[in-house]
Amino acid sequence: MILNRYFLKTIFSYTASVSVIFLLIIVSSRSIQYLDQAARGEINPEVVFWIILFRLPEFGQIILPLSFFIGIVLTLGKLRSESEFVVMQQNGFSSIRLHTLLVSCGILICGVIFSLSAWLTPQFDLHIKEMLEQKTLKEKIVALTPGEFHKISESTLIYSEESIDEDLIKVFIKNTPNKNQSRELLVFAEKAHVEESIKDSFNIKNGSLFFSDESENFSKLSFKEMKLKVSSDTDVSPVKKQNLDALGPSDTIWLLSISVMTIISVFLAIPLSDGNPREGRYKKVLPALLVFSLYLGLLIAGRGVSDLSLVNKIYSMAFVHLFFLILSFYLYFRKNHRV
Repeated sequence: MILNRYFLKTIFSYTASVSVIFLLIIVSSRSIQYLDQAARGEINPEVVFWIILFRLPEFGQIILPLSFFIGIVLTLGKLRSESEFVVMQQNGFSSIRLHTLLVSCGILICGVIFSLSAWLTPQFDLHIKEMLEQKTLKEKIVALTPGEFHKISESTLIYSEESIDEDLIKVFIKNTPNKNQSRELLVFAEKAHVEESIKDSFNIKNGSLFFSDESENFSKLSFKEMKLKVSSDTDVSPVKKQNLDALGPSDTIWLLSISVMTIISVFLAIPLSDGNPREGRYKKVLPALLVFSLYLGLLIAGRGVSDLSLVNKIYSMAFVHLFFLILSFYLYFRKNHRV
């Protein structure tokens, strides 16, 4: 029991460390990408942090199997280079026990990946989609084309003859009745700009306000300066619950494929980490990483081929899994034959 705890503690310690490193690398690269989009005005800078945060479960689908694989290689490399593995074998830590523990850990990792893929990722993808589609009133105004009518919300229509430094010149605004406003408003003004201190509001100068009463007659009110709040369509609607049933066939196959890869990678990692104690604990990491990268790359390539039918994608991924399973058996055979 003590040997089991020591072995599992080492495995998960390495897995967690490698996961953090890869997570930081991916988050950094994605942050640069999203910040660049925000600088070009394609997305709201305020949602960049939340987009990256909601992408973490998606990143974890790839990071966890890779980190677990490298964790096995590093752990066995450490134990063998320091001759601890020999002592553990002499105290009853057999090959069957080793494989049982690692496969059990692999199943646990598969469960985590399954949860991320089937529940968290679909829900977070909906949040991300909604955030990317949202635009602030200021962003909508900046994107207006002078001389054309634009509908900036379900109940607000706006027109301006020209735009100078975010100021709209010779403006017409029409607000139709909605849940927050019981009557129709028409505004003609010389200048208008977005009010920063009040959400979804205009600061309008030198104009006239026309509003309807209960008998649908219009009254006129002239003003030098007025703040007008317009209705907003940027509220986030409740997100529908997503689960495995909402995943498409292609996504389900990919989820199962990643789970199978996690288990097969256990049988690859054990012989790939085998080496002479004098060679050091890190010598086998690079070859093992190349094998895993090839494995994952082939699966991603098979998933990304749009010309293949669903059945052909299943066959192609099954062939990749079978190839690396046979490779693991070959590595075991070569190791035992060498001994």
